[in-house]
Amino acid sequence: MITFDNWQHNSSDHIDWQVTIDDESHKDYFTFNVSIGKENPSGDILGFAFDSLADFDLTTDLVNYSTYELSSFGTDSLNCGPGCNFNGAVSTGFDYIFRVGQQGSGNDYVSEFSFGLAKNGFSLDENLFSRIGIRAQSVGNDCENTNCNGSVKDYSQTPNVIPPGDEVTEVPEPGTALLLGLTLFGFAVRRKK
Repeated sequence: MITFDNWQHNSSDHIDWQVTIDDESHKDYFTFNVSIGKENPSGDILGFAFDSLADFDLTTDLVNYSTYELSSFGTDSLNCGPGCNFNGAVSTGFDYIFRVGQQGSGNDYVSEFSFGLAKNGFSLDENLFSRIGIRAQSVGNDCENTNCNGSVKDYSQTPNVIPPGDEVTEVPEPGTALLLGLTLFGFAVRRKK
């Protein structure tokens, strides 16, 4: 599994991006999971881009695992469709770039999505995917109660390999585990009656 850290932010809104790429979820595809972390601010993901040593054809090698439309596939570009670009954030185009969902607040607010990319004989390591970019709109804090109209064009050039078995898994709090245990015990007692 690879994660990306040390995000470069082009605005005062610093989204806690969570991006992982794994090669174990599917035998034929690298699985990309992209989401906004639990920390504020929040935002609506509009575009995604990456650099890779491999040659991909996004129209045939990409499998959408989300309900959001992925479109405007491009190569060697900063443009992911109307109103979606990385101009001013980076100086060179991304090897691969595409739009996620639709532009405009409220149409289909995207806070997470995932997709598969054909392995095409490649192995996942820190050199295969070297730069990731995320374009988001409607960015801000407390968006449920205030108007969030910020915009970000963030990127990371810091892939980190996490060896198999070292993935971070969330452990339930003791109170949650106790509640689950009592519930299961209650079902067992009820079933005996």
